[in-house]
Amino acid sequence: MALLFEYGKWASVKDKDSLKQMLKDIWQQRLFVDSEVGISEAQKDSHYQPFLSFDNNQIRANNFVGFIQNDEDIIEIYPKVFRNYENAKDHKELMLKHIFYWFSYCHKWKFPFNQTTLDTREIKEFPELIINVIANQFLDTISKQPLTMYQPVEEVFQSPRGSINFKRYINNGIITGNYHKIDCDYEPFLIDNKVNRIIKYCSRLLLFQTRFSENQRILQDIIFILDEVDDLQCTVQDIQRTNINPFFEDYTLLMNSCSLILSQQIYSNNIYNLTQWCLLFPMEYIFEDFLAGFLQERFQNQWKVEYQKSDLYLAESEDEKEVFNMQHDIFLTSKENPKLRIIVDTKYKLRDLNYKKDPKKGIAQNDLYQMVSYAFKRGCTDIMLVYPNLSDNLNKPDKFELVSGFPTNEKIKVTAIEIPFWSLANFDNLTTEMGRVIAESLNDISQYSQSARIN
Repeated sequence: MALLFEYGKWASVKDKDSLKQMLKDIWQQRLFVDSEVGISEAQKDSHYQPFLSFDNNQIRANNFVGFIQNDEDIIEIYPKVFRNYENAKDHKELMLKHIFYWFSYCHKWKFPFNQTTLDTREIKEFPELIINVIANQFLDTISKQPLTMYQPVEEVFQSPRGSINFKRYINNGIITGNYHKIDCDYEPFLIDNKVNRIIKYCSRLLLFQTRFSENQRILQDIIFILDEVDDLQCTVQDIQRTNINPFFEDYTLLMNSCSLILSQQIYSNNIYNLTQWCLLFPMEYIFEDFLAGFLQERFQNQWKVEYQKSDLYLAESEDEKEVFNMQHDIFLTSKENPKLRIIVDTKYKLRDLNYKKDPKKGIAQNDLYQMVSYAFKRGCTDIMLVYPNLSDNLNKPDKFELVSGFPTNEKIKVTAIEIPFWSLANFDNLTTEMGRVIAESLNDISQYSQSARIN
């Protein structure tokens, strides 16, 4: 097993060609099932895959975390925020807790996991932990609330049932002289429905994959409960075509889990073969989604939180068409004072440990150009750049003022902050520390804006 960090050291694999082809196939599937990641024309090339870099039989992780299994090659990839710590590999359980903690606040990326699901688990292998969480989620839901649904059925009867399908009846019955065989369509209330078939199929996939006896037992229990459900191969497209009554909200979460499994699976002649399988998550989006979810949950009483706000364009062309759509990571509007608005831009980047000595404080010039143009168009004077912390000791915020060259001398204030995204020594207090740091920064920006208006 290879343990990697994003953009970290190189590692060896046994079957480079097979692994590379698998990742290309996985990415091509994502073009059709994953609309969350923007995809350029170059990325649609059949030879493209963004997950790993290759150099002969050496691989290095890019910006995705998760795991990859390709026959005997099992690769676990962890966030780069832990990369510089020599003992990080000895704390896999802590790193996994962080990942699941971040998932618990994500809203756009619909993960079926939360922090409490890890409290009683001591599994330290990423794939087996994911399987354990999903299996327990399946078992808990179908045990408490078995799902029966009206399932469309086509069948032949001697007396009508449901509605007669006259097209089939004419072709199969009247023309052939079998007047007594009536083709009917009806919808009985069955446990053998699309949703349960998908759950049973995914359970069998995981059962063929797991090596842990506890996981095997749980998955066998699920299959036993769904014994009356047909064993049919399912795809992620089947999930997309399935509608679930809002009353069965827990089953919507189960379908999110099944999507994770089926959207990154390579199919083979053996429909339950998962020797090529992966779950990979883009960390830039996780960081952004985590912060948006945290702000929404913890600060919604004071701020209106808008995620991926994209209602304006930067410019108009000569033919008066709007061009260059703006998309803010997060846009905040004070509920107490709606004139106070903040553009929040998340930067999943590790600045140099000595960035404080840099006059630019480790901020990329292009990032600042982009944010200033957004602020100019939006008429917003406050920008917050958010970075993950470099260590357990947080650096103080850095502030910049940009004075307009127009006669009004309008000022744009940029505040770059670190948030306690992770901690090797104080994980249990991350939520409290995160709330404190964000609250202090928002209060500081609010006070500055108020004083600026007075002056």
